[in-house]
Amino acid sequence: MDGSGIAPCAFYCCYLLRSLKPGTRDYVYVGSTPNPVRRLRQHNGEISAGAFTTRSRRPCKASALQFEWAWQNPHLSRHSSVDSVPLDVSRVLYGARQKQLATKLLALSVMLAAPPFCFWPLAIACPDPVLCDRVRTQAQRHRVPRHIAFENKKIARVFEQTPAHCMYLGPPAPGETCSICHALLDEARPWGACTSCAASWHLYCLAKSTSGSARLTPLIPTIASCSLCHADVLWGQAVRAFVQPEWHY
Repeated sequence: MDGSGIAPCAFYCCYLLRSLKPGTRDYVYVGSTPNPVRRLRQHNGEISAGAFTTRSRRPCKASALQFEWAWQNPHLSRHSSVDSVPLDVSRVLYGARQKQLATKLLALSVMLAAPPFCFWPLAIACPDPVLCDRVRTQAQRHRVPRHIAFENKKIARVFEQTPAHCMYLGPPAPGETCSICHALLDEARPWGACTSCAASWHLYCLAKSTSGSARLTPLIPTIASCSLCHADVLWGQAVRAFVQPEWHY
């Protein structure tokens, strides 16, 4: 942590690579890494180690991010089972073209709309504006929750900017109280603070007040509402701000 109060946080992503080699442009590969910049260089043969299965199809282009095994195997995953998706969608997900770009992009939208992934604080980055619009359109069609962000950004920029978005709160100020239950805050109980006003709360109190205000809100919310200014609070960001982060290589 530096003097600004910003601490480095763990970053981990799943990624979709598309080959740029003539004749293999529809070939895609799904993997995961804590360092997408280094991993892409490995896939493209710029540095040694790893990326064996794509060495004959270099160079590759990062297209999107997602969860690894289920994204690699939508035809085997219970999250995209035949009973849970329309017939026209299942024909693609369960078809022979598992390594095709269209299959993986469709699988992405289907899985983002399915539990448990629809509750996760995910962000999808796509450097290609055309593909990004395509993914957004599919996400709307499959009713992907609104807390999941879709950004047209270079992957390297997302990776480099991640620490700046992870503000570790540290201990509460002496005498600081929960805006909901009005009890004193301390590090023994997870707590958070609103970025739009001066409110702070126990995360338990925030979750309870949110789940009590809507019939279909899950036990752990994806988006909460500040008790003071009623601004949206992304649950994943609130939890990350309480947990002291560490670098993982």
